Amino acid sequence: MPHSSLDHLEGRLNAHRKLFIALSAFIAASGEGRAFLERLAEDSETVSDHEEDPGIEPDDGFAMQQIADDEMQSIVKAALSRATAAESEEQRRRDIAP
Repeated sequence: MPHSSLDHLEGRLNAHRKLFIALSAFIAASGEGRAFLERLAEDSETVSDHEEDPGIEPDDGFAMQQIADDEMQSIVKAALSRATAAESEEQRRRDIAP
């Protein structure tokens, strides 16, 4: 069954990630959207400051939470970087326009 293979699943997840980054970069084009994404980039869903003690070896729940938090941070930071690059390119074009 090709639809249940790990390669197929990985391809679909990569497509979702790319779409989320593109949509988030679009949102960042507005000042309000950028502020929202910057706040999101500063947030963390990972337990900290001894809110809960995961022990020496965090259980699967803590590990999954960290993985999800890392991925969200990665997507938001990539989107902000893409938006900044697009703004820089637009400014460069304006600077060289006759």
